[in-house]
Amino acid sequence: MRLGLPRTSRLLAAAFVAGAVLSHLAAPVYRQIVMSIAYEPYARLVFACDNAMRDHLLVKQRLARDPASDNVSALEAAEIGLLDCQDYDQMRKRLIQWGLRDNELALMGLRAIEEKATSLHRVIEIHEIRY
Repeated sequence: MRLGLPRTSRLLAAAFVAGAVLSHLAAPVYRQIVMSIAYEPYARLVFACDNAMRDHLLVKQRLARDPASDNVSALEAAEIGLLDCQDYDQMRKRLIQWGLRDNELALMGLRAIEEKATSLHRVIEIHEIRY
């Protein structure tokens, strides 16, 4: 008399274990593929949103110092520019749904900002918010 699982059950168990191991190993490869496909549009939105937020802050500060009608109009235009951040946020959420994690998105964002910089001074300037 033979003890243990029937042959079919052993094959199913081995297939399950193999599938679990492969899926665990494939996850980083899958995320890397998603990152490479989404990088260009994501990079454009990161940079556009970063610029829109900086412009908005500077115009708000200028308006606080000088409430002239030109500055009010500039603030309205800067607020419209913040729509780039809406697009960025929507794409970020889609990428999270596709399995990317915050660290991977942060890495893509940093790469995008650093690509636009031609020197260390420019990297600092991009990350800096002036008051």
